[in-house]
Amino acid sequence: MNLQTLVVVLLRLVSLNFLLGAAAQFAPLVLRAYQQSQPGELNGSLEMLWFLATGLGAGAVLLWLFAPSIATLITRGQPLELSFGTLSLADCYSIAFIGVGLFYWVGHAAPVLNWMHYLLRMAASHSVDNWKEQVQWYNVTQPFFSFVLGIILFVNGRRWGVALARRHSEQTPPTTPPVEMGNP
Repeated sequence: MNLQTLVVVLLRLVSLNFLLGAAAQFAPLVLRAYQQSQPGELNGSLEMLWFLATGLGAGAVLLWLFAPSIATLITRGQPLELSFGTLSLADCYSIAFIGVGLFYWVGHAAPVLNWMHYLLRMAASHSVDNWKEQVQWYNVTQPFFSFVLGIILFVNGRRWGVALARRHSEQTPPTTPPVEMGNP
């Protein structure tokens, strides 16, 4: 593996973290704005939320797509060969996906458990569903969304890492020097 490939993996890790963070922050806000808007009425705050979420998502996607070009700029003039032993590109991508997934999963487990306990106590202490109006659902959905995304990344990390490494290998030309014809 070379330095440029490692920088691509790290840039994509940052992109993934940025995308998940933006999704975790904006999804509950958009859901809340939809609930508060009237049918058929244009809501300026909802449009602004969609604009910001789309812009941040597009920024993360662009960072993902242009990671090889950015890595080329970053590593220009540096020796490219690194030795990680038997660590392959698929292993690096897998570690990145599983690491980010574990970060979100473990980082949001305590708030999820806390909210589950709170919601169960509220449901058990009320005979009707009017307790749901007292809950700030934005605060509930944010840790649940991040927690579920973390589990998805953790569970699928190896499969996605292998698929990305295979795709990266298909797109990258071989680095062996051309063989001259005519010289015996």
